[in-house]
Amino acid sequence: MLTEFEVRQRVREIRSSSIAPMRKARMLLRLGRSLNNQFRMLAHARAQVSRAADRNASAILSRMVQRTQLLHEDVREQALRALKDRPRADLN
Repeated sequence: MLTEFEVRQRVREIRSSSIAPMRKARMLLRLGRSLNNQFRMLAHARAQVSRAADRNASAILSRMVQRTQLLHEDVREQALRALKDRPRADLN
């Protein structure tokens, strides 16, 4: 499971690297897919715990689901920024 610190560190490393913007975007989107898988796993765990009526665990998992979803959105936004950084070809 990826922590927020690890994800933000990877995003910084990718954004500051000298690789092509398209490759940066692909790398960021791959990281986003990992977060999306993590989100689904946490949401499933939350559903399981909520059936067991463990309110404390359910609240913790709800916060984790929410943070993972927000982190996923941030990573996708960074991928979009990387694409906007790529040079435009002259059409003339």
